[in-house]
Amino acid sequence: MNNTLVLFDPNNALEETEKEIDKQFIVEGNPKTRLWKCFISEDQKIHSGFWTCQGGAFVIPAHTSNEMCTVLEGEAIVETENGKQFHIKAGDTIFIPYGIKNTWYVKDFIRKSYICSFPQ
Repeated sequence: MNNTLVLFDPNNALEETEKEIDKQFIVEGNPKTRLWKCFISEDQKIHSGFWTCQGGAFVIPAHTSNEMCTVLEGEAIVETENGKQFHIKAGDTIFIPYGIKNTWYVKDFIRKSYICSFPQ
């Protein structure tokens, strides 16, 4: 069991990855994401850190975790499968449930902190 505090700092992340989104899920633009994992639980079921995305739009066909995130910089529109849109900006916190299909429209840039709980 991890029994210490964790300072979230991208410069000291456990993992850092840059990823191009699979072309089949891109709606517009050329969105690129970067992920800094600052915490991973021993059982691998909880991950937490920072995520950024450069402008563009993309579909997440089925969210792989339950996620709570807070937008730190920038903004986006997140649209659910039923067409409901959420305009999120710096200071907003949202919960994204496991399995939900959603589309992200990132105008220029967005940075968020996140905590993900993976059910399996």
